[in-house]
Order: sequence, then structure tokens, then C-alpha cells
Amino acid sequence: MTNSINTVTSQTLSSDVLESYRSRGYVRIPSVLSVDEVAQCLADAQEQLERHEKLSWDTPGEGNVMDWIAEPEAKSAVMRRLALHPGITGIAERLAGRPLRMFKSELLRKRTTGGTRTPLHIDAPAFPIAGSASTLTAWVALVDVPVERGCLTFIPGSHELPQREDAWFIDPFDAHPELRWWPQVTVPLRAGDCTFHDARLVHSAGANETETARISLATVYMDAAATYNPAPAGAEPTYQDEVPGIEPGQPFDTDRYPLIGATG
Repeated sequence: MTNSINTVTSQTLSSDVLESYRSRGYVRIPSVLSVDEVAQCLADAQEQLERHEKLSWDTPGEGNVMDWIAEPEAKSAVMRRLALHPGITGIAERLAGRPLRMFKSELLRKRTTGGTRTPLHIDAPAFPIAGSASTLTAWVALVDVPVERGCLTFIPGSHELPQREDAWFIDPFDAHPELRWWPQVTVPLRAGDCTFHDARLVHSAGANETETARISLATVYMDAAATYNPAPAGAEPTYQDEVPGIEPGQPFDTDRYPLIGATG
């Protein structure tokens, strides 16, 4: 199964795209998956969402932000191939400018009813990774995601702002009031398209107002030399701090965090 001849690859990624990612903190890449790959991955995703335990992000008084399955790549060969897809991981390494490892993936679903928007947030403070300059997420749409289905919205350039340790737990507008006046860019995707965004970038997503669930795979990649930085004392339980078998300050050099792309 291959993509069309016009599909962007790590080899054809232009210098303009690289510069745009580094200055804006995100980029949209169309058709990283073929039609056949989308169909196979969507069928597997729907089966996982039906069979496996799901975590849930709910906002009191507003509704469900999303459901997700942690580590779907450990539950099926199809999701592992997607998380380590050479077309996606190759682009991720070009954007980061260095070798990367996979930190984790999550199979995400926005429900068709009872849902709400994903609030503005940044990812980096929730990752137990020392430094975040090279950490990025590949967000692959497995269904069409127009604006009304809850596509992502980014605040370009916000990844360059100073990072606060408590940024995961506070409104980015409270941390940086000037952001209220920065432009926001909403990025609809077709099934098989992908966005890459810096872990420090402020972003959000709309509610799903359609009759089709929004299903996507979000995979986080980090510097191949990154080290484990556990949560500070008293951190909220939302901090993603489960890193078995690795001591603070040690690299993520285990099979659980494989090298990707050209280095894997």
C-alpha cells in the first residue's frame, strides 16, 4: 500500500515547510496514509474503541472532551505500524532535526453526543521528559475532520514563549495574557492527513457537532537522547509520570521507547 506520487515525504519536505514548522510550531502534511491504510487503521481503531478500556477527559458542567485508549500500539500490530509508520516518523525527524524515539501513542475519540471542546493547553509540562524543544506530536486523522467535527486549532509561535512548570494546570491565557490577542489557526484534515505540533505549542480543538465520531491517533516523539524527569512533588495526577524501569536522569533507552525513522 503506497501513497500517491505527490505525497510529501521526509525526502521531499521543502525548506519552506521546515522553516514554517520551526517558526510557527506546527505543520499540516496531507495524505501521509494511503486510502487502503486509512481503511485498515480505522477498522482496527474502531475495534479497539469497542473492546478495550477507555480513559475519559470530562469537564464538569460541560461534558466529555474525549475518550482515549492508552498504548494502542501495544494492543495491535496495525496501531504499532501506524505509530512507527516510516512516512510519519521520517517527517518527524526532519522537523525535529535530530534522531527521535517514540514516547507514547493514544487512540483518541470525540463522541458524537454529550461532547465539548478541548480547552487551550500545552503538552510539554505533562511529559516526564527533561527539556521539550524536540518533543512533538503527530496527530493522524482516521476520519475526515472538518471544523464542525472538532479539528485542532493552534496559536502559531506560542511555543517560543517561556515555559512555566505549572502550565499544564492553568489557562495559557492566564500564564501569558498577551496570547489573547495572537491569531489562532484552525486546521481541518481529511482522513489520512497529519499535523505535527511542538509539545510547547498552545492548541485546542472544537467540539464534535456531527454524527460521526472523530477518531485519530496521536503519537508523541522525543529526542533519542532525552532523559527521564519525574513529576515534582505534589504534582497533579494528570502528570504522565509512569516510566517503569528507568531512574531519574537516565535516557529512555528501552524497548518501550523505540528509536524511529531512519534511526530505528
